[in-house]
Amino acid sequence: MPLGMTQAGSITAPSIDEASGLAVSRLNDKILWVHNDSGDSARIFAIDTQGHQLATVNITGVKNIDWEDIASFVYQGEAYLLIADVGDNQAKRSQYQLHLIKEPDLSQLNGQKTLSVKPSWSMTFTYPDGAHDCESVAVDVAKQKILLLTKRDKLPILYELPLIAPSAQSVSKNVSVQMINKQAKRLGEIAPLPTAMLDYASIYTWAGFAGKPTAIDISADGLSAVVLTYTHAFYFTQSQPGDWLTLFSTAPQEIALPAIKQAEAVSFSQEGSSIFITSEMLPAPLYKMDLKGFHTQ
Repeated sequence: MPLGMTQAGSITAPSIDEASGLAVSRLNDKILWVHNDSGDSARIFAIDTQGHQLATVNITGVKNIDWEDIASFVYQGEAYLLIADVGDNQAKRSQYQLHLIKEPDLSQLNGQKTLSVKPSWSMTFTYPDGAHDCESVAVDVAKQKILLLTKRDKLPILYELPLIAPSAQSVSKNVSVQMINKQAKRLGEIAPLPTAMLDYASIYTWAGFAGKPTAIDISADGLSAVVLTYTHAFYFTQSQPGDWLTLFSTAPQEIALPAIKQAEAVSFSQEGSSIFITSEMLPAPLYKMDLKGFHTQ
């Protein structure tokens, strides 16, 4: 196991059998949010940092077509979660959805283990150049952008969407969900992520998926990003906010993963000094990687 990485726990709850997205709570740094891949109902789960399930949150009025990532962030003084329905293995979908909810405050549950929430707003979007499979979505609050990094293209392609909240007028009229329609802006291809040799045999290397992005997150200060693949995590950092396409074209700092099946979920801790990683197969190990040893480029 890489220096600085520990196994914090495992996800064993039968209901979380295909964890495809991971985000740290902005209300309580001891809580993480996860969701399943396609095939599950529209719900997310709160777990603690050892992997134990704490609560289930049903998202009403939406479907889980192919949920692939989740991001947490603070916007206009409120903690939000973004749920990305962006998976498209066959590149056949005509549009994709992002659902944004106010993060539930588990301290207010009064013993409840299940609750339901409506999205504060949802966004339907398309790409300017046709369908793409994407599993990596992150929010840059400082620039008010949503980043999307494709998976199955020859080179990963970076797109962005504006982070747009419903108008105050809509909220005052008690519109529960405002659907916003947008076209993602293509920023460009990024340099191939390294596919370094591992100290164990990886089916993902043989299948050609070793360097394909399966998750992404941006630190709260907007200075760092982590891109996950099936075999590595790649840490990008900068001393001043800059252009993401330029940063992703620089050589990242590599973190080799233990031999885990389908690593598809990553999240920075609240303060950005560590990352959490988990996989889709039960029991899913929950790893924590200390980033303090990495220097700022």
